[in-house]
Amino acid sequence: MSQQFTNRINTVRSAKPRLNSSERRKRVVPLSFQMLSLGLNLVSYLRNEWAADILSNIWFTVFKSKPKLWVSEFWQRADSCVEVQLEDKSIPVFFWGQGPLVVMMHGWSGSGVQFRRLIPGLVEAGYQVAAFDAPAHGSNPGKHSHLLEFSDSLVAIQQQIGPVDTVMAHSLGGMAAVVAAQRGLSVRQMVLFGPHLDLQKMYQSYSDLLDLNPKLSNKFRDKIGQKMADILAVDDVWALLTPAILLAQSDYQGLLVYDNEDEEIPQDQFKAIEQHWQGCRVLKTEGLGHHHILKDETVIESVLAFMSGPDIGERKFNPKAF
Repeated sequence: MSQQFTNRINTVRSAKPRLNSSERRKRVVPLSFQMLSLGLNLVSYLRNEWAADILSNIWFTVFKSKPKLWVSEFWQRADSCVEVQLEDKSIPVFFWGQGPLVVMMHGWSGSGVQFRRLIPGLVEAGYQVAAFDAPAHGSNPGKHSHLLEFSDSLVAIQQQIGPVDTVMAHSLGGMAAVVAAQRGLSVRQMVLFGPHLDLQKMYQSYSDLLDLNPKLSNKFRDKIGQKMADILAVDDVWALLTPAILLAQSDYQGLLVYDNEDEEIPQDQFKAIEQHWQGCRVLKTEGLGHHHILKDETVIESVLAFMSGPDIGERKFNPKAF
């Protein structure tokens, strides 16, 4: 597949079956969360502050899956590993290949292994690739993290490893990458897959999916807003974390990849990103959802074409090898 990207918007169609509304809700809100929301809604009529504190704690909690052997084997196949120091902790960062540095930034409760199918093509195209698990993610210790730890991980890689050519980021990792660019990260371009760039919409989606009553929802918003404002040292975090503000002074080019059936992020947020990110091209997919977009071979080939020019589509590589 050869992809020229001569137009601002390209569309990729997938053979993957589309999800109906009930399937989307089941994926986003596990039964355990539905039961928790029911209980907290009831408790909030007597102890609203306590219920909101519980929700706020969950908001910053990283949900880890049980360690899998293939994940450990994936990291062991890296060419090298460097321990990158953050303010009060360190994280292992794994490297493949040689050339301009491409850094992968996963989303909340995600992992660097989600980008494994992109690595062989990038290495073959002449890039060095760095992937890692954010603080409290993967095998890293801890149960809680926040946006700034994601962003500062990217800045620390630039400071301790060297110049970063490209950041590829998924979901909340997209917000982390853009915030990092405001905190000293200098990149030529970004590739954002289904990015979250709007805190208000993130909160509203969370509240709606848990069906929180208005009293609890408002107190929950106050709690996370104040904590994130303290973390970022800003007065109004809700005004800051929007596509319009985050992308207002972006001087990097890039590619926005999103699916028209993303079950976690509303389509109007992607439209807002298109509007405010003047230096981006757009790759729209159909039927992949929020997570499968990182696995689809057609998307992978299109992203590699964007990174390396039209000839990359004619090269032979096997994304499944990683």
